[in-house]
Amino acid sequence: MNIYNIILTFFISSSLYAQTPPNFLVILVDDLGETDLGTYGNEFIETPNIDQLAEDGMKWVNAYSGAPVCSPSRAAFLTGKNPARVHFTGHITAIGKHRHPANSMIIPPKDLLFIPLEELILPELVKSSGYRTISIGKWHVGPKGYWPLDMGFDENIGGWTHGSPPSHFYPYEDENKKWNPNIPTLKDGAVGEYLSDRLTNEAIKYIHRNKDNPFLIYLPYYAVHAPLQAPKELVEKYKKKQLTKDANPEIDPTYAAMVDRLDQNIGRLLGKLESEGISENTVVIFASDNGAERASSDMMEYRAGKGHLYEGGLRVPFIMKWPNHIKANSVNKNRTRSEDVFATIADIVGYELDDDMNIDGESLVSQFTNSIGQDINNERDMFWYYPHYLNKGNYPGGAIISGDYKYIEFFDPNKIELYNIKLDPGEKTDLSHELPEKVIELSGKFNLWLHEVKPILHTSNPNYKNQN
Repeated sequence: MNIYNIILTFFISSSLYAQTPPNFLVILVDDLGETDLGTYGNEFIETPNIDQLAEDGMKWVNAYSGAPVCSPSRAAFLTGKNPARVHFTGHITAIGKHRHPANSMIIPPKDLLFIPLEELILPELVKSSGYRTISIGKWHVGPKGYWPLDMGFDENIGGWTHGSPPSHFYPYEDENKKWNPNIPTLKDGAVGEYLSDRLTNEAIKYIHRNKDNPFLIYLPYYAVHAPLQAPKELVEKYKKKQLTKDANPEIDPTYAAMVDRLDQNIGRLLGKLESEGISENTVVIFASDNGAERASSDMMEYRAGKGHLYEGGLRVPFIMKWPNHIKANSVNKNRTRSEDVFATIADIVGYELDDDMNIDGESLVSQFTNSIGQDINNERDMFWYYPHYLNKGNYPGGAIISGDYKYIEFFDPNKIELYNIKLDPGEKTDLSHELPEKVIELSGKFNLWLHEVKPILHTSNPNYKNQN
């Protein structure tokens, strides 16, 4: 695979491990909201294993996705680059069916809808150092020809073009036969087998096979993406819980059951690392691709959900565990986002990333030993360009977070909004009229950034008719 003709230098002497390279278990959950986990304040859904992961490692409380929907956020996660920079800002299997309404003000850009083969992605950071790599689960960042094996992974189980599983139960087929009949890269199985369980089983087998070799497991679960399906006993558990004093009417019982089962599987994975004696030398990274579906999740104080540029669409859980390197039970208040995983793994294994690569992610390694929570550095500006329509009632637009402020520029209808997200994380009070100078400042930064990263831009719809 062509890597931009960039020479990446491997400095084993300066890497963060002494003798044995660390393993990487990178877990990416689909549509899991930050507020759906006990460690982030949820008192309804039971997530003891993920909560324990946070107690054993570091939890970020200001973590953001690279995009409010899955495909571009995954492209950011895998490449370390903003989706706008890799010309991949849209949701690949939805755009063809719903590019824009008939009387839309804009026409979304004709994105690549895949990660170019010449892009360097996560497995290639470690493979030349002797790592074995596997992708297990949802891919959704390109059609056939751009699947995991084409992009540098040694093995692929369950990854293909589409993101929504036809079903979460074997044989993973849509019972109504309306669309994709199955997951072609997930063979065999037992009747009634649950998808999250199956993917975890595959990861456990891989850990056992490779316990004596450094490995990188990229485990992007299909859960907790629709269709909402979970084992009956767990669904009943949360239906009954809805009738108790611990009820949370905002949370769908089936969604809660899916998160619960996911948590059980995380516990199985962490237990396998322990039983194989490699937990101490494994970096565990846990994150979500974007905010949760507002209809099934309790977003608590955050506004909106998946597909939106408000905090509910962009805020995600993010946890890292690495014994003897990351202080247990530490809380990190600095802002981070999807792209940082790429830069952090590169830093851990000792790769020097060339400046010409234009990596947008920043390594988090320096934060592991700092006095996080006391010294908060949120000077870093973060940008989003999402000029797409989605069936979530969203408005296409772009956003920037700079300091305490978040500026959102909507393209249809044309409007701007400004929030102090430190004081108003629920984005209830629009300050755009009160602080015109801040609007000018952040608008200028946003447009300068667009000029620098050179995304494929949206255009005006020549057929638009103003009906006002």
